[in-house]
Order: sequence, then C-alpha cells, then structure tokens
Amino acid sequence: MKKRRLLPVFFWEYKMNDFIKKFLTNDFQSEYSHDNRIDLIDDRRFFYMDCSGFVYWCLEQSGYKRALVEVRAFLRKHNFIKINRLFCKDFAFIHEHADDFKYWQFTNQPTENCILVVVFPDGNGHCMFVDKIMRCDMDSFQMRVIDSTRYPHQNDSRGKNETGVGIGEIAIKKAGEKYIYDSKNIEIPPRVADIYFVTPKR
Repeated sequence: MKKRRLLPVFFWEYKMNDFIKKFLTNDFQSEYSHDNRIDLIDDRRFFYMDCSGFVYWCLEQSGYKRALVEVRAFLRKHNFIKINRLFCKDFAFIHEHADDFKYWQFTNQPTENCILVVVFPDGNGHCMFVDKIMRCDMDSFQMRVIDSTRYPHQNDSRGKNETGVGIGEIAIKKAGEKYIYDSKNIEIPPRVADIYFVTPKR
C-alpha cells in the first residue's frame, strides 16, 4: 500500500464538513476494500473502505447520529439488513419514501456538500460527497468529489495505481429521466444511471 499524500490546503477554500477537511488534510493510508475497517499501526490509521462504507463512517464521525438512526430504523422496518453502511441501491427505495424522512433531504440538482448516489441498472452503484460544483451547463455538471474508489477520477489526488480515499473530478449529464455518469476514468466508460442528491441533517 502506498503512502497517502497530504492534500493541498487550497481544496478547502470552499465550504465542507469540518471533520472531512481535517481527515483529508492529515497523513493517512487508504485502500479500496469491502472490509470497511480501520487498522491502527504504529499510530497511523490504515483505511480499508469502499464508497458507501466511507460515506457512512464520515457521517458517523461528524455528528449525523439522528439521520443514521432514522434511516436504519426505516430499513429495518422494510426488512433491509445492514451492518455498517448503506448500499447505493438502498437510496432508490429511500427516495421513493422521501416524505417519511425528517433528517434526509433530496434535491433535484447537486449542491455542494451533498451526497451524490449513483445506481446502475444492474443494482451496483457508487456514492460520494460533492465538494465543489465546477461547471453547470443546462443539465450537465462537472464536480469535484470526495470518495473511496478503485477507479480514481480526473485531476485526482490519488496517484497512479492508488485506490481508496481521495478527491477527483467527475461529470454527469441529464438523459431523460436518468443521467449519464462519467467517472472520468479511462477504464470505465460513461454509463446511464439513476442519480440521487441527498443531504443529511443533524
């Protein structure tokens, strides 16, 4: 595993959750993994997390307890069994019942600091925090996002062959009732998907 580089301070000229700012400007190591665990070795934290595991952990650590309690109770009520994260495809079901939630707000467009959730037709997906909307042109958006991924994005803080937590740029474009999601990685072609923009509340 390669050492994670410190992220430049200029990334944080914009509004962002204080916890995530502090986390990403510290020295740490990270690798994309479905284990969703943190190891402490010689006082250094090693993060083994996938996208939803990282989002869930950040919400836990930064004070969104009511939002997490609310969504866990909702999923248990509907026979969803979760351990330590929310799956991307869960948000399609949550969105259908958005009026039942007090601490989760869905919007029609991305906003800075929201969670962007992508759900592909096969049920797989990806989720990330929106750090900055860099360009908005009619129904297309270019955004800088924070995520844990095995496929880094354009202008990414992760080096070559590095996976895990970092910052990079993605793009989405409206396509009828769905979106075209472009991860800006040459290994992953743009794909049609359902996309949800959701902001938890404390």
